[in-house]
Amino acid sequence: MASGGPDRISALPDELLHHLLSFLRAHELVRTCAVARRWRHLWKSAPALRVTGVKGCLNSGWFVNFVRTLLQRRDASAHLDSFELDLDERDFDFVKPFLPANEWHVNGWFQLAVACGPRVLLALRTTSGIYENPGDYETLELLNLPLISRHITRLELQMVSVRGRTLNFSGCPALADLKMEECDIMGSISSRSLKRLSIILGNFRTDPFRARICLPSLVSLELIGAMRRAPVLVESMPLLVSAIVRLDSTCVDSCPKSDYGDCHDRQCYGCYGAGAYDRRGQSVLLNGLSEAAELELSVDSQVFVINRDLKLCPTFSKLKTLLFSEWCPDIASDLNVLSCFLQHSPILEKLTLQLSEVPKVPVGTQRSYTPSKQYFAGSHLKIVEIKCDEDDARARKVMNILSTYGIPLKKVNIQINKKTSVS
Repeated sequence: MASGGPDRISALPDELLHHLLSFLRAHELVRTCAVARRWRHLWKSAPALRVTGVKGCLNSGWFVNFVRTLLQRRDASAHLDSFELDLDERDFDFVKPFLPANEWHVNGWFQLAVACGPRVLLALRTTSGIYENPGDYETLELLNLPLISRHITRLELQMVSVRGRTLNFSGCPALADLKMEECDIMGSISSRSLKRLSIILGNFRTDPFRARICLPSLVSLELIGAMRRAPVLVESMPLLVSAIVRLDSTCVDSCPKSDYGDCHDRQCYGCYGAGAYDRRGQSVLLNGLSEAAELELSVDSQVFVINRDLKLCPTFSKLKTLLFSEWCPDIASDLNVLSCFLQHSPILEKLTLQLSEVPKVPVGTQRSYTPSKQYFAGSHLKIVEIKCDEDDARARKVMNILSTYGIPLKKVNIQINKKTSVS
């Protein structure tokens, strides 16, 4: 708008103006009240609020008052589609870290935001910096209160400590998406409505028991990294379409001596510290995954929960696509996993094996493997893909195993990852 010229932007309908305002951060949003008379109160009814750090702000007290006032003065009759609270320490210029000193205030903001009834997204993210080791961070403690909202459909939490009552989402009947990244999870997760769950580097602090996940309507699952004990998928999920499970050395369900967590060494926390659900012979993960149509597994060779689960012989009656990523066929436990899946996936159509670059355990600790005499019963298999580096002798070993199970080698496609030279 030229100086002294007509205000054409203000002539736009409220719906379009509100859409434009939704792209602004909260401290930018409130400044629009000075644009023109019509804009004076538009910020109070903006459909999206995105609270972030304010560069150049040196007074944490001002920021606390600003966010509280922003939420308290919002037009109660206006619909709020999304609320995001993104507290990245790198966006602040305070002399002292904002958290955890202001943890109580942040909890208050979160409750005020819930009361505003966000319909699409409620996000709380805290980031204290970049760390060298997983788990080497300090989370924000979220009050252990039941989350009650009939509107919210998506919840995102990052670097937040969440206790059991908050993880019972019976008070959120519309919740469909839950994403948790680098969170301390101190309780079980339950919801009748949740369809998509993503947990990345979850720190399941529920010793001596396992966290329980009960989500009968789940369609998509992503479990990448489980610090401490892997969670229990309590019951089968009949609507599950796709699942990604990756467990590495951060999972304490590990033992260098035994494939099944029964090394009988009282000094082995992995075996002797396992939860009571293991001792009852119940499945930890695979029974809950048994109805997935697409499954990706990447499990460190020393993590024994998958081998324990396979002893119970679940049938993957709907599984059509199976991917073993970062797979190491020089380890007996890995071969047992492959063997069991081949025997219990009757309609499997595509099998992909991505060979890891190096064996996951030293050669001296590798264990012997004797192939089962039972052949692969599935007649639906169309293709097997083996992805490996050049000159990887393990590819032929895998082909021999597949041949043992009656899989024609004409169905096997080897994809070579050519190494690129660095000049």
